[in-house]
Order: sequence, then structure tokens, then C-alpha cells
Amino acid sequence: MKYGITIVLPIRNRAHCVVKTLNSIAKSRRQPEELLIVDNGSTDHSAAVCQEWAAANSGEGLHVQVLSEPQPGANRARNLGLAVCQTPYVCFFDSDDRFDEDALTDIHEALTAQPETDLLFLPVQQATAGGAERVRSYKESLSPAVHILNGMMSTQSMVFRTEWLRKIGGWNEGLTVWQDWELGVRVTLQQPRVQWLTNHAYHHVLLHAESITGANFTQTLTGTLNTMRQALKEVREAEGLTKLERHQALRALYFRARIMAGKLLREHNKEGATAYRQLSLECLPHAAKPLKMIGFWIEHYVAAGGRGAWRAALALCH
Repeated sequence: MKYGITIVLPIRNRAHCVVKTLNSIAKSRRQPEELLIVDNGSTDHSAAVCQEWAAANSGEGLHVQVLSEPQPGANRARNLGLAVCQTPYVCFFDSDDRFDEDALTDIHEALTAQPETDLLFLPVQQATAGGAERVRSYKESLSPAVHILNGMMSTQSMVFRTEWLRKIGGWNEGLTVWQDWELGVRVTLQQPRVQWLTNHAYHHVLLHAESITGANFTQTLTGTLNTMRQALKEVREAEGLTKLERHQALRALYFRARIMAGKLLREHNKEGATAYRQLSLECLPHAAKPLKMIGFWIEHYVAAGGRGAWRAALALCH
């Protein structure tokens, strides 16, 4: 039990697909010490489906609990699981993805080898509804600027020391989208003792119209702006950052806002693009004219369908 792991799985109206996710966890070569399924106010029969699955699959090394968090919000459900968790390590998963059967075996071996780990990172495979699959981009770096621009710290890629995650405040319950991105910002600002488990990509993350991230950026505009402003506040208030590190992080937020403005322009949402331009000025209110010109170029490159702008932006942050 020394390196025991709990999986927390929030669900909301996933009766039609959650069993596939649960079965993928049950097929793990090494079982988690505990699986906490948290029903987040479902209005379908998700809770009953999970209760039935738990009754059929608990035992033989897998302890399953189905909890209830009636207040809406995936982060509320995750934090309930974090509060109930009794193992030294905890990870979180989404109810419409597929768990990798080798992940827990490799995680256990890694934590046994480096028992002081606060955060274990593992890359994930990201698939579209059309079936194409790729490894989600990442860099083995705890630079806040890196995560701000490429969002590598996703829900499925992070395994936490339970007490460390509680210490930094768990999941922010005031956010509706990009919750893992914001948590990743806080993680990098706290500079945990990290271990990079990158021998291969794990899990299968599916993107579709019902994903919490939404079908497009216009649909989640208010939520993403709120999340980015929260991250801006955290970067400004973070203790322990050098002047250079804070400058790099603020530049990264500036460019992330201009990239998002480009995405909104591509969706023909001029008002949304204007809102993100305003946010970019909040990040760097005294940006020099050359930087503004680069931001303009990046925004319109993205608006025209260009890809990989974050890489160019990251080079300009360091």
C-alpha cells in the first residue's frame, strides 16, 4: 500500500459510454487500490449503471466506491474524490476515454524507484472522433511558459502525491473549462519534485462534440477567458519566481491570448477575438511595438489555419 494509487472518475450523463471506460480500467495489468466514481448530478441513469458495474467488479484487488456530488462542476466531483482518497497517490480520468492497461504497472515501478515524487507526468495519445491518433505534444520542462503555451499537463497525464495536491488547493471549483490547464499552471508555478515517465504514450483521449471542452472555442469563450484571467492572477502573485521566469510566463500568456484571438477569427467571431486581444494587453500592458506586431502576425497565421504557432511563441518567450 506504500505506493498505492486511487483513480478518481467524475461522471455526468455518461450512461451510454462510461462502461467502456470502466472496463478499460478493470483490464489494467496492475489494479488501482481504489476506484472512486463520482456522479456529478447526472439526470440520466449514469449512477445506476456505475452502481451495477461496481457490484459486479469490486473485489479481487479492486475496491470501487460510487460517490455523489450533486452540485454541478467536474472540479467539485474531482475534489470530493481527492478528499475521500486514502492512498498516497491519486490520478484523475475522464468518463469517455480509454485507460492504458500498462499505465499503473509502469507508474508503480517509477514511484518505487523515486519515492519522493510529487508529480509523475506521462504522455497520452489523443484521438479524434474520426479515428486519427497522435501523441499529445509535451516537453520535459517545468517552465510555466511551456505549459501555458502547449497545455501538456492534461487530466490524464498527471499522477499526484495526494497530500501535495491537497496542499496546493486541489482543483479550482470556480472554473468550467480548461480546468486541467489551470491546474497545470499552478503545478509548474509550485515546482514539484517531478518524474517524467515518457517511455511511451499512455491512455486514449477521445475528442468529440460532447467533450467538456466543447465543440468550438466560441461555445466556451466566457469560460476560457475566465480561466486565462485566473492563470494571469496566479502568475502575477506566485512566490519564488525569478524576474525572468515571471516575464517569460507573462509573455506566454500574451501569446496564448493572441493565438486564441486567431482561433476565434477562424470561427468568424470578431467580438471573441477582440476580447482575447484585450486580455493580451492585460498580460503585457506595456508591450513594445515589435512584440505587438509579432502578436498580430501569430493571430492572423492561426486565423488562416496555421498550426504549431505555440512553438514559435515559445521561442520568443525565452
